[in-house]
Amino acid sequence: MFRSLKIVFTLDGTGVYYDPNEPIMLDSLLSACLCRFHVHGEPPSRDEVPVDIPLPLMRHEINGTWIWHASALFPDGDQAESLQFWRRRLRQNRIEIASGSPNTSNGPYRDWNAPLPLLLCPRMIAYAYGDAGRVRRELRRGIKALGKKRAHGRGAVVDIEVEEVEQDYSIARDGKVMRYLPAPSGWLEVRPRPPYWNNHGRVLCLVPGDSIK
Repeated sequence: MFRSLKIVFTLDGTGVYYDPNEPIMLDSLLSACLCRFHVHGEPPSRDEVPVDIPLPLMRHEINGTWIWHASALFPDGDQAESLQFWRRRLRQNRIEIASGSPNTSNGPYRDWNAPLPLLLCPRMIAYAYGDAGRVRRELRRGIKALGKKRAHGRGAVVDIEVEEVEQDYSIARDGKVMRYLPAPSGWLEVRPRPPYWNNHGRVLCLVPGDSIK
C-alpha cells in the first residue's frame, strides 16, 4: 500500500558534488535502480522516445502531463562548502612516443585542473508517496553514492532510511515546489520525469524551491 514517505540518505561527510540548479531527483534514482529490468540493448539518445520505467510510486497528472510523487533531494543538517580541484597531469617520462610530443591542451593527453565544489552535509532528504518496502529495498541495493564524481569516492552513502510520515511533501511543501512541476507559469523547459536529460516530452516547469502561483 502506498504511503507518504520520508527518505533519509546519510552521507560519509567527505562532501557531495551537488548543484542546486540541477537537483538530484528521487524518481531518477529509483529509475536508475530498476532500469536493468526494463531497458535492454543501447539506451535511447536524447531525441528518441525513452522507456517510462514503472516505479513503486504514485502517479500524479497535472496540466496535461503526468509525474511521479517524488521530490528532489535536499541537504539537511549543518552545511558547509569546500572547493577542491580535480587535477591530472601527464607524466611524459612515463610514456613512449616515437617522435614529437603529446598535445596536453586537448585530446587524451590533456592536463586537467578543474574546480570541484563540494557540499559538506550529514544527510540529504527526499519525500515520496509510494511503497515503503520496495523503495527501501531498491535504493539500498542500487544507490551507493550521490552526485557527480561518484566513481571517485565523492558523495558516498552509508545508510538509507525510509519512514512513513503524516504529510505528503513529494510535490509541494509550505507553498514551495519540491520537484519539477509542469505549470503555465513555469520558466524552465524540462522533461518532468526520468530520464530528465531526454528531450522528448519537455514542458515548462517550476523548479524546486519556486513558489506555487
